[in-house]
Amino acid sequence: MGAAWPPPPPRPPGPRRERPKSAVASPPLTHRPHDQLRRAGNPFRIYFARHPDDDVCARYHVPELFATERQQLLGVVDLYRYDPTTHSEVVPILGNKGAGKTHLLYSIKHGSDAGCQLLVTPGTYQKDADFLEYLLFQIIDTLLGGGQQKGARPIEFVGDELVRTLLIDALNALSAEQRLDLFALPSLGRWARKLGLGSSQAQERTQWLLETLAAPPRATNHAGMYRSSSVVQSLQEVNLSPERACELVCRRVEQTQGHNTAGLMRRHIYQGFAKAVLLGDETELANFLTFGFAELEYRVRPTRQDLVLALAKALMEVFLRLRIPVVVAFDQLEDLLLARRSDDAHRVAEAFFAGIVQAMHQLPGLCFLIFAERGLWNRFVPSLDGYIQDRLNNPVHVPGHGTIKALRLEAPPPPLVRRVVEARLRPTLQELPDAADVSPIFPFTEEQVTRIARTEPTLRDMLQQFRHLFDHLVYGAEQEVGLPSAGGGPSTLAELSAAAPASAALERAASEVAGSPSAASPTATPPAASAALRRQLSDLWDQEHRAGRRKLEPDGALTGATRELQAGLGSFLQVCHEHGVKVGPWRLQHVVPELCFGDHPTYGALTIAHWVCKDGQPWKVGIGLFLGRGNGKPKDLEIKLAAFDAEPPIIDHLILLRPEDDLSITGKSKTLWQAAERQGRHARLEAVSLDNFAVLYSFPRWLAAATEALPDGQPLPNLADLIQEKCEKLLEQVCMPVQGG
Repeated sequence: MGAAWPPPPPRPPGPRRERPKSAVASPPLTHRPHDQLRRAGNPFRIYFARHPDDDVCARYHVPELFATERQQLLGVVDLYRYDPTTHSEVVPILGNKGAGKTHLLYSIKHGSDAGCQLLVTPGTYQKDADFLEYLLFQIIDTLLGGGQQKGARPIEFVGDELVRTLLIDALNALSAEQRLDLFALPSLGRWARKLGLGSSQAQERTQWLLETLAAPPRATNHAGMYRSSSVVQSLQEVNLSPERACELVCRRVEQTQGHNTAGLMRRHIYQGFAKAVLLGDETELANFLTFGFAELEYRVRPTRQDLVLALAKALMEVFLRLRIPVVVAFDQLEDLLLARRSDDAHRVAEAFFAGIVQAMHQLPGLCFLIFAERGLWNRFVPSLDGYIQDRLNNPVHVPGHGTIKALRLEAPPPPLVRRVVEARLRPTLQELPDAADVSPIFPFTEEQVTRIARTEPTLRDMLQQFRHLFDHLVYGAEQEVGLPSAGGGPSTLAELSAAAPASAALERAASEVAGSPSAASPTATPPAASAALRRQLSDLWDQEHRAGRRKLEPDGALTGATRELQAGLGSFLQVCHEHGVKVGPWRLQHVVPELCFGDHPTYGALTIAHWVCKDGQPWKVGIGLFLGRGNGKPKDLEIKLAAFDAEPPIIDHLILLRPEDDLSITGKSKTLWQAAERQGRHARLEAVSLDNFAVLYSFPRWLAAATEALPDGQPLPNLADLIQEKCEKLLEQVCMPVQGG
């Protein structure tokens, strides 16, 4: 680069004098970084991972942090990859709140340092449901949903590998004549066979396709899971249409699978995956996993529990055959189990851990990872029955890592904390023109980083201290806690609540919003603090809602999420009840979050809400997800209407939430509906948009993230206004008609 200024004229002889500083001279180096940091905002404002899919983890990931623990957990997962018959086991990962458990889980689920696995991370725990039923639908939701793992949806990488093996088997079973038919044009097939034309070419194509499908991966993408060409791409190379390949696979499956329960289930699962991968149609697989499995022709009608176990075993056989580990990771266990602090903690915990042990006995090849606060684990586990304790404490031997009984996450040492600080500051400091001359931990000093690392108990506490110190060093004392700062200021609930312990003003704001003003403070809460808390809750809502909508967008994802949506509806109405949400003249008097009934595992579930208007008698309203498609539609409706037959009566009115793109009631469904009307039963259909289904799906995750963001012991503020603002239409759909009040 050329000089910024022309060379100065020769200095005249005489005594040397100091030249006055030019007004346009470059500012000192220390001013430029401060200006850049002010513009970019505080990089420590987000100081915890909301859930295992939070992309903030990737933005600030430090591979060296908990590297040993990560490799140990990946070693546990690999046990199930290399030996699918490994007994189901549990590995606890224990650490204080803020130790980095969720970030570690994120790196296992989305990191590129391992092969693919089906990693199930439940966002809800349905404590009143049978555990195996709950677990099965968590797996189905993960498999069919739009959420990605290592850059791909599970149905894509599971389906690709399964159809690859099925197609190899089908091709190997073909005779030479059948191979000729496979590649010959339909109109010329008979003449080609008679004349012997194209026989060698058909054999060559088939052999090349077999070798391509069976070859080990030649290249992988960033996720480390896909081959250089998918099954469909390989078919295109030999000019074999996906439709003919699908027909071939489905015919072979019909020939090879038995007619017992397991064989019938495998047949439908294999054919469903074939149509999903080769034809891009996921609906058949989704319909079978949520409806069809209960409608097979059984010699003896199985119970609800038997149906669930049979389907769970059939699915596990698919994963074990492909050597794809199934990992169920429960994160933030304290919030998952104790969503309502009034719950009987010991009863809920005992049912949860007993359910895990039962699933371990019934389903081989499951790996359970439990991320929990050390205090919670030490409080619950010693009080459990002995046989449950034995299974939870059973050590796991991992080659290369020894025997693992539990992993404990401790506070990282100062050198690793320094790497975390560097990762946070790097994107901003790299933009400086003199980046090479600026310390990678600027504006902090080595002494400050070391002192915080040695005195704070967890990584989260350290990041909070760095946030406060950053504000002090960069913005100065005039920065008001809880108010927007230069460069963006607080942008999440986490940022606002991080300041609460250090600010009496914000503590008063949180107390006032929660409905319990601090008696020790005679001054009024600054309106800005209360408004800021509301803004952060709203922003967090929008983030979780967008993530939930993405997961429900693919074909079949909504159907596969039926039970998860029902759980979300129950959680939503429970919070509406606790926070006094009103819909016109109606208010909630009581909520049963989820009631399971009948023999159908998917459709036999309702949420019951008691709506009362003024001083009148409450209406017991059953609210259910009516998501059945095709042949499942009348069956879903029939089971939901059967809730009226319970004795004593459990509902007075039934509301069915139906996707807005399929509201028509025809055929058998129309007959069932008209029969219910003739019997004087009150029921109505509500057209629900994908956005409102996403509200139900994401609500438990938003609630957990909001609770996690608040300081220990601080309750959530009253959420009535926020819910009514965000869910006006949905509230009307799950309530008695407003005009009826």
